[in-house]
Amino acid sequence: MKNQYVILTGGKNNAGDHLIKYRAHQLFKSFRSDRKIIDLNGWEKLSDTDLVEINNSKALIMVGGPALLNKMYPKVYALRENLDEIEVPMLTMGIGWYSKKGNWENTHDYKLSNDSVKLLEKINSSGYLSSVRDYHTLNTLFSKGMRNFLMTGCPALYDKQFLNSKIDESKTINKIAFSLGVSLRISKKMYQQMQNVLLLIHELFPSTHIDVVFHHSPSKEYINTHGSNRALYNAQNSFLIWLKENNFHYVDISGSAEKLINYYSNVDLHIGYRVHAHIFMNSISKLSILLNEDGRGKGLEKVLGGMIFDAYDEVNDTSIFKVLHRLSINIDSYKENPYLIKDLKNTINYELNNGIKFMQSRLAIDSHFSVMNNFLKQLP
Repeated sequence: MKNQYVILTGGKNNAGDHLIKYRAHQLFKSFRSDRKIIDLNGWEKLSDTDLVEINNSKALIMVGGPALLNKMYPKVYALRENLDEIEVPMLTMGIGWYSKKGNWENTHDYKLSNDSVKLLEKINSSGYLSSVRDYHTLNTLFSKGMRNFLMTGCPALYDKQFLNSKIDESKTINKIAFSLGVSLRISKKMYQQMQNVLLLIHELFPSTHIDVVFHHSPSKEYINTHGSNRALYNAQNSFLIWLKENNFHYVDISGSAEKLINYYSNVDLHIGYRVHAHIFMNSISKLSILLNEDGRGKGLEKVLGGMIFDAYDEVNDTSIFKVLHRLSINIDSYKENPYLIKDLKNTINYELNNGIKFMQSRLAIDSHFSVMNNFLKQLP
């Protein structure tokens, strides 16, 4: 057996998925340098050659992203038709749930297919502890009777260079990034809210450079990516037209962790809807405000605290709405937060001058790192 792990990752077009993969590699390099890492695409079925490599390794580790879905297996992780062919311990690292409503009570009735439960039971009985990225995900698994999991946070939270550093709130804000969400693909209300948030940022910081940041590419490159969404492509391009008409700058950072890292490293303040923009900015001790558009952000708020707002009050995620959206029938399933703009305006002004909430996330990252470290140390 080789001193190596095979990891399954999900980097396609979304910059955040690439950041998870990048940071996971960095964690293994820093804290498990005794193991070589073999990285495979999680959504691709494992070949016979892959299977041999895996069974000659210490473990198979499924890394990051909103992987805890109804059809986690075989939609997120294709694996093999016969899971028993995988003979080494199977574990997860920083996986998360995906719930549009995202409330705590939704952790108790979260739907998982029989095949997904079968995979999770195999992971749960591996003899080792696996890792999830938020407490909502942890409670979802607990409610299914699975106890061998730790809440480590997302791998992307941790940059060894910045552990136990402080956020500098006194720095002049010369550059602001506004990350565009994905709910605009199915909701005109959320589309308009994103426009209004951007106009508010311009009002509050009239002399500051503002970029609108696309984590999924608005170009045709995105449509050719595995798992792309035509509705998101159309909505982003519609938004792009509005940006040009209103003289807003924009930047496409999709497709790699390096683009995300290089861009946000030169930003003083992030405000927006992308969870991994918020995660990255906090991981390098910079100012960030996250606007939740689904359960991923609500889950992160329980982990980090700090500057996170719900952008919506309710969302209808019943089967009929899902069918209507697939048929491109325009019925809005979101009820947006009517107080978001007012609350953002008041809170930004207060926190930049007197507040401490920006610092809470940095402290939470440092506190949770001990759990991530324990997870890495106990791996086979």
